[in-house]
Amino acid sequence: MISALESVTSEITGFETPIGEKEMSEWQLSQIRAAMERAASHSEAYARRFAGIDIASIDSPAALERIPFTYPQEIIDGADALICVPRRDISRVTSLPTSGSTGAPKRIYFTEKDLARTERLFELGMAPIIGRRGRRCVVMMSDAAPGSMASLLKSGVEKSGVPAAIYGGIRDFDDAARFLRDGDVIVGLPSQMIHLCRKHPTLRPESVLLSADYVPAPVPGALRKTWKCRVYTHYGMTESCFGCAVQCSEESAQHIRHDSLLIEIIDPETGRALPPGKEGEIVVTTFANEAMPLFRYRTGDVSSLVSGKCECGSALPRLGAVRGRLKNLIKAAGGSFSIESIDDVLYRNNELWRYDASLREDARGKILSITAYGGNRLKIDDIYNALSTILPREIAAEVAITDKPCRGGGKRRIIDRIEEAG
Repeated sequence: MISALESVTSEITGFETPIGEKEMSEWQLSQIRAAMERAASHSEAYARRFAGIDIASIDSPAALERIPFTYPQEIIDGADALICVPRRDISRVTSLPTSGSTGAPKRIYFTEKDLARTERLFELGMAPIIGRRGRRCVVMMSDAAPGSMASLLKSGVEKSGVPAAIYGGIRDFDDAARFLRDGDVIVGLPSQMIHLCRKHPTLRPESVLLSADYVPAPVPGALRKTWKCRVYTHYGMTESCFGCAVQCSEESAQHIRHDSLLIEIIDPETGRALPPGKEGEIVVTTFANEAMPLFRYRTGDVSSLVSGKCECGSALPRLGAVRGRLKNLIKAAGGSFSIESIDDVLYRNNELWRYDASLREDARGKILSITAYGGNRLKIDDIYNALSTILPREIAAEVAITDKPCRGGGKRRIIDRIEEAG
């Protein structure tokens, strides 16, 4: 059966499935041109940005390079200038916390139509993940506010006849385990799902959708083995109105939301487009967003495009595994490392539930400090040995194992004490 995301695209475009890559590309380019015209007529910022561009000439993938990139800092500094609808038509504003000296949030705006489009995506896109009817879908992230990711997911799933509940982000893993029932379908953060799995291995969800953060390489296999469940991955961001790309099966690359956005992969240094199979930075054009379309938005995430026919029959480009974020890379004279590379080696340890990481500097040099939480057989030497395979020689490791109660958290990152001190 064709990917649910391609079914949504067919519904929007009128193309029969399987959709040809050439006709899809031509349609997307026409939508980008229309979105540019609309943005320029409703936003002075976009009018200035596109003033020197012949919009009609944006008629090929190569021509996209004539459109300037949009950077996250532009949204932080002037999101209001990018709004392309009257204020009365805005249904939701999502504020994302950011790092940096000002700490100003990144605000993303949506209309009711934007949100409805994502709700429909969730309605169809979750069907193969849920499988048999009657299973409850439990959203273990976000919040229940109207227009939030969790609320759109809940309403979309319920439209397909499946009950859904919003638990929210996990703070107490014992409480989360009590909330779940055998056969539930869980949507959650990868680090929280592996923590829950290893602390409560007897849970038996039907399937798990990992979303909203990097998926460490060992995590899907560990969940399948321990919980005896199916595991899928989803890539999304608030800027794309939450949904972006999701697997149609456990082995497939992630099908892209072609009806609403276009994804390019670029060389982060040169800005030039890369061919399928080459890893680089994900760049997204959200041409269908009414309130706040973004053109060639640099996400900072690393992945590749996958070409060729999927097992479901789709021939459209798909998104490969997301390898992490460029800003998470910490460089040293002898190499580099990131929270993602640490995840990949530490989560191979079946006794590890979770860890916290910070980087500091003292008279001895730079030190990566790890506080690990886990089962009774978690050994400090195993943590040191795993870290030795990825850390540059000039970065020393300091590891502590604690048996204190471990509460949940948000997205994974290394706390940079050096930057804070500066």
